[in-house]
Amino acid sequence: MPITLNVSGPREVLTEEKATATVAAWKEELLAHRAAEPSASILCDKIILTDKSYTSGAAKIVSTFLTSTDDFQPSIASGISIAILSDTIASRMEEEGLEVLTTISNAFKESKLVEVDLSDNAMGTKGIDACSTVLGGDANVTANLAKLSLCNNGLSESTMHEVADLLTKGGDNCIAKNLTQIHFYNNMSGPKGCEAFESIMEKCTENKLTDIRFSSTRARAGGSTHITTALKSLAESGNLEHVTRLDLADNTFSDESVNTDLATALKSCSKLTYINLRDCCIANEGMKRVCNALKVSGAKLTHLDVSGNDLTASGARSVAKLVASLNSTIVEFSAEENEMTSRGVKKIVDVINSQTLEKIVMNQNEFGDIAGRAILDMVSENRVPNLTRIELNEGSFTEDVVGELVECFGDKLPEMDDNDEDTEHDADLDDEEEESEDEDDAPETADRDVDDLAGALSQVQV
Repeated sequence: MPITLNVSGPREVLTEEKATATVAAWKEELLAHRAAEPSASILCDKIILTDKSYTSGAAKIVSTFLTSTDDFQPSIASGISIAILSDTIASRMEEEGLEVLTTISNAFKESKLVEVDLSDNAMGTKGIDACSTVLGGDANVTANLAKLSLCNNGLSESTMHEVADLLTKGGDNCIAKNLTQIHFYNNMSGPKGCEAFESIMEKCTENKLTDIRFSSTRARAGGSTHITTALKSLAESGNLEHVTRLDLADNTFSDESVNTDLATALKSCSKLTYINLRDCCIANEGMKRVCNALKVSGAKLTHLDVSGNDLTASGARSVAKLVASLNSTIVEFSAEENEMTSRGVKKIVDVINSQTLEKIVMNQNEFGDIAGRAILDMVSENRVPNLTRIELNEGSFTEDVVGELVECFGDKLPEMDDNDEDTEHDADLDDEEEESEDEDDAPETADRDVDDLAGALSQVQV
């Protein structure tokens, strides 16, 4: 079995001296592996160069070792299929940083890469050009590329379009067609960058996608439309059926048409296990659509994050219905930074009865003792026997309830240093609000019945 080469030690500048020592250690490791497995055709299939800031000289030493045939025939680089190249130019001036990226990228000219991670490198258009060998500039290297990560690269809208051009060129033989994983996170590509993302998604037509991350890219409302349009189109063509992870955090899905498209896409994601919709401005009505869609999909979610979506107690009701359907699979649930009040939190807590749930995050939800008592009941009734962490900060629990929560959870409950017992959130709750929320259920149930009927009729053959 091929081994993985890694650069050991703490995050640091990798000088020529340290690079020389690194490749010497690699050589010993590879020779030992060859001696142990003399029939192995590939000695190393994965390399991790992350968390080092390479000088130009160090990059050349590493590249020369990987491409040399003096000690290993064929070269080590020729057998590498996974290249983790994240965070390799921190603190380097632009000229040297670009030289390092070019040198390291070109080391893989003889490789057949299936996974590339270039995250945490300040890229820009010049950086993309420097890394073109591993991003589609050489079709022989990237013909089988399936996983690509470009997170925290500072990609602008123009750079994002350049990435899209590399991934979509070649028609039916383009890289995008074979992608199973695509990650863009914490870039500054804006709404125009979302157009580029949509153009990439349009080429993902082989139903291979399993892991999609497009979050924190300054999409805003205009750009977010392109995201949901792309996902809806993929769903309608049957190309989201294998998606297991979907991270769309920090986009803006507030418009009805946008969150409706999102819901349409989610109905096709039956294999989804992880979804992150944090800070997406979905609000109550949009969350009803999303939660209903996830229920319709039958997805066995293990991770669900709906934090920061302007949800009130009414929105919490929709979330509660979804959570109730996930009791046999859910591991982590987050709904912090909403406005659900004690009533909304209680709706969710009351339906939790899970052997799998390990983490609950409900900070900053305008809750008080009513929620606290419901949470204590959840534990006393042994409905979360495997819980390891629960976060309840920035509420208004009284001193007595704080004491009971601390005693109940111990180290599982982080310090609630921002609890404000003087605010009395629960004082504003009344029966009229409860009655109005009950009425909210009728339209949702009716819509679901209509959807079910329509689905049944579509199966009838005349």
